[in-house]
Amino acid sequence: MKKLYIVLTVCAGLLAGSCNDDFMERYPLDEVTDENFWQTEQDLELYCNDLYAQYIRGFSYGWGQNNVSPYGYNEATIPYGDVITDNAAPDSYSRVAANEYNGHVTGGSGSGGWSWGNMRKLNYFLDNYLRGDVDPDVRNVYLGEVMFFKAWDYYEKVKIFGDVPWYTHVLETNSEELYAPRTPRVEVMDSVMKLLDEAIGYLPEKGAQKPGRIHKDVALHLKSRIGLFEGTYRKYHTELGLEGTAFLEASADASEKLMNAGYSIYTTGNINEDYHNLFAQYSYADNPEIILWKEYSANENLGVAFSRYYAQNLRHRHGATRALVDSYLCIDGQPIANSPLFQGKDSIQQEMLNRDPRLRQTICNFGEYALAEGAMGADNAPLPNIPGLSGNKCPTGYRVGKWFFNEPDDWGRLTNGMQAAPVFRYAEILLNYAEAKYELGQLSQDIIDQTINRVRSRVNMPALNLGNIPADPALDNDYATYCDYVPEPVLREIRRERRVELAFENFRWDDLMRWKAGKFLEKPVEGIKFVQEQFPGVVVGADVFLSGEGYILPYYQVLPEGRTWDDRQYLFPIPIEDLVLNPNLEQNPGWESN
Repeated sequence: MKKLYIVLTVCAGLLAGSCNDDFMERYPLDEVTDENFWQTEQDLELYCNDLYAQYIRGFSYGWGQNNVSPYGYNEATIPYGDVITDNAAPDSYSRVAANEYNGHVTGGSGSGGWSWGNMRKLNYFLDNYLRGDVDPDVRNVYLGEVMFFKAWDYYEKVKIFGDVPWYTHVLETNSEELYAPRTPRVEVMDSVMKLLDEAIGYLPEKGAQKPGRIHKDVALHLKSRIGLFEGTYRKYHTELGLEGTAFLEASADASEKLMNAGYSIYTTGNINEDYHNLFAQYSYADNPEIILWKEYSANENLGVAFSRYYAQNLRHRHGATRALVDSYLCIDGQPIANSPLFQGKDSIQQEMLNRDPRLRQTICNFGEYALAEGAMGADNAPLPNIPGLSGNKCPTGYRVGKWFFNEPDDWGRLTNGMQAAPVFRYAEILLNYAEAKYELGQLSQDIIDQTINRVRSRVNMPALNLGNIPADPALDNDYATYCDYVPEPVLREIRRERRVELAFENFRWDDLMRWKAGKFLEKPVEGIKFVQEQFPGVVVGADVFLSGEGYILPYYQVLPEGRTWDDRQYLFPIPIEDLVLNPNLEQNPGWESN
């Protein structure tokens, strides 16, 4: 089964200077407007190549050291996005998670995610692609690619800002649309779904696309994701007064199509390694679970310094939280509060026993996922470098093992590292389908068996049975405390499965936002149970600070009152400069006085 891979293609001279995303910055579009351009399929393909580099970024490029605005995490967004959530704690706490974001004040026009440079590129294509005498069946493939990217771009903007301007053409400095108010969310999202449907119609079937280019299944995957997000966002954000059923139906329909397309959960039968190994590969060409991935090449100088810096815990110097670790079930399918198999929390070694195998394949037990002897950061593995030890800090003691690629040769390649980046994977589709069907009131045991239980089967976890859903009063209490509602037990377990399976794949923030569960960020950030004998040189009360139960509190000094949540954080603010430039823009609620 042939899978899609993305190779970064550089179109020398095609769009020189297009890295500046400030909307008011004019791109040198005249470089591609001569009478000879837009005439051939090659012209259309070359133009779209730059869009692939912008939207399908994987682990990014080169040193991969920049941060993503407005979130503040590293540009390798898939593995690092969770550092602003309740799944992870970076050494320097996330200002977004702590309700201290002020990028709209400190940044200029076009900052904080309010950037429109790539949208200008997309609309420039739409304004010009018909100029040549290219066969409609050929040119429409590239039209489908552009529609896919435009839908993805607008989806990301709606997640950040809610209402955003809808632009259909390239704007000039005197265009009236520059001074228009924001387009209502309902209109934007309807347009996004229409774009995706058109893209699905134009893109080739899987296997018929040119090497390295997207196909229908990729667009169906995005439709599944967007439909679930928007449908549930509208349901739980009742203040919007919007109906989300059509989006949930669209998500379920797209998911169902992919469930009938021949994909499956990757497994070799090794329940203790398969989940971890899925995220540590040079290639996904023959992997039945990966729908979209990005390939890197040292020979073409098209690599990225990800494997080295992630393995050595340099980026964000982060650790997982106790809140995430406690959410993993025991191997009998019961929560830790109920299971007789749970061995307690007196040490990380104890709490790892008899747990969902994904826990030890996501979070390092002491001594596991070791770097090569002598490598920078090698001392992170026997014991994590908690505060009080030298080296790059893991502030909670729960060092993340997911994405650890045990290939010293790849670490040595630095910016030419070749660890492949999975972008869309089939497990998400199964989880999307289960949740969408629940929200539509159409869930059945057969659907649970097709989705949740197939995901669990990779690690041989007990099947979820609708007639015997385990109680979890601790998690229910968390919902009541931090979410103002308690989901039905089956929905609680669907959400748990999503959190565990997709941990450190940049889903948690979006999930909390769409469930109107942002207040979960107020749950105290805790780490491992501190055992003095394991860290004889670390001084309690000076190097580390502990809770009453003895858990490490990484933010005890810098956030003594903990993180706070404000409902304004469900959307980010528009930069003040842009509000001045366009008086018809209105600031998002709660940010007006900042």
